[in-house]
Amino acid sequence: MFRKLVASALALTGALIGLGAFGHSFGGRKTLDAGLAHVVLDAHTDKLIYLVWYFCGGCMLVLGVLVLWSVWRSTRGHPGALFVPALIGAFYLVAGVLSLAYMREPFWSVFVILGGAALVCSAALGAMLPRLPGSARAVQRPDSA
Repeated sequence: MFRKLVASALALTGALIGLGAFGHSFGGRKTLDAGLAHVVLDAHTDKLIYLVWYFCGGCMLVLGVLVLWSVWRSTRGHPGALFVPALIGAFYLVAGVLSLAYMREPFWSVFVILGGAALVCSAALGAMLPRLPGSARAVQRPDSA
């Protein structure tokens, strides 16, 4: 029961990371437009900024899908798949902490929360999952029987 709860929490975290792509790409675009309205940029640089903006949104979507895929794989006996959400969680956590410290804007705590949740849930789920036959943790030593 607790394992399903943790897997669901990790899946929700992945869904929120993925849905953040739409908030970033479309909701955040208004802020970007307002900020760039007062800046004179050549056409190439202007296009490049928007290209990178949407690329970041796409990355968020892909990262969210990877977390969801990893949850699905791990609950089917592949605990190695939890490396992916743990890595994404670490990236979100570090990026959030550094951005929060640098910008001093509460918005960045969203990244801290999502990253922390992905790390904690990945570790907890990994500790609870049965191991596949042949994996290092599945093999019992004769003295531990």
